[in-house]
Amino acid sequence: MTAFEGFPEICSTAQIAAPDAFGYWEHLVTGALTEVSIAPTVPRAFEGRIRSADFGDISVGTVVAEGHELRRTRRHIAGADDFHVIGSVVLAGRAQVEHAGNRVELMPGAMIFYDTSKPIRWRSEGLIEDLTIRVPRQQVVDYLGVRADVLPAGMVIGEGGVGPMLARFFRQVAQLHSTDPAAAAVLAGSGIDLLGAAATIAAGGHPGPAQIAAVNGQQVLDYLRAHFTDPGLTIDRIADGCRVSRRTLYRVTGEFEGGLGAVLRGMRLERARVLLAADDFGSVAAVATASGFASERQFYRVFRAATGMTPSEYRVVARSGTRGEWRGRPGPVQ
Repeated sequence: MTAFEGFPEICSTAQIAAPDAFGYWEHLVTGALTEVSIAPTVPRAFEGRIRSADFGDISVGTVVAEGHELRRTRRHIAGADDFHVIGSVVLAGRAQVEHAGNRVELMPGAMIFYDTSKPIRWRSEGLIEDLTIRVPRQQVVDYLGVRADVLPAGMVIGEGGVGPMLARFFRQVAQLHSTDPAAAAVLAGSGIDLLGAAATIAAGGHPGPAQIAAVNGQQVLDYLRAHFTDPGLTIDRIADGCRVSRRTLYRVTGEFEGGLGAVLRGMRLERARVLLAADDFGSVAAVATASGFASERQFYRVFRAATGMTPSEYRVVARSGTRGEWRGRPGPVQ
């Protein structure tokens, strides 16, 4: 099974006889997502796991499970007290879905929207993993300013784009949840702009300014995470890599705590902190290079300003197991 870093574990079923496993699995899926009926599609013993976290009205979870068929019928809908919109991003495996008049095959990276006020038939023939974001249906209607009957139920955004970005964002929120639940809840709320952008795109519309800014902000953070160890990273390269103008880049990163420079320094300092604590890594100069600093002198100056210690002093403290207070503060979710 795949690891679920940051998510509180709701359940794990392993090598249970199929009838018992699926009865239990139905109960768990109902609690985490919505009421459904489930049946196996593979002859082997069933194994599945759900982990989730709640952030006010937003619930985020990761599911890994063997092949099964899931149905939400009119009977389930008739007995429901409330309804939700669920955005689901496939991380691994494949599934076939029939929902709201749409029949689609989901591949890794694809994102689909479910409206739990409508029947759903979902089927996988093997192991599948996905990440889900569940929001009250009326909240999505109010946020998007649309009629409930035009929600993007059963509509898919293909591999790439907002879906995987949304998955990365909420996985990072879940990781933060384990150390700072209040901050995670604030960030999860801001993720509604990303979810709204994805829903608007899926429905064939054009995201609004706030949604575009959220998407651009996550694009910048994704690009920085992939390239922050390059000491030659420049404003122009970041803008080109994110396919935005310098003006847009400055506007988007102006919303980051401390601005673009602070986020980039935070990523480099966090990498340096990890490498300094590692028993098998090289010299301080090697740590500086591997963390993206232009020189050992720059690394020394920035690290001491952030931590109150030199890199060598921090290494001694970190390896002794009596780590001092880490004074550096990250900006947005990194």
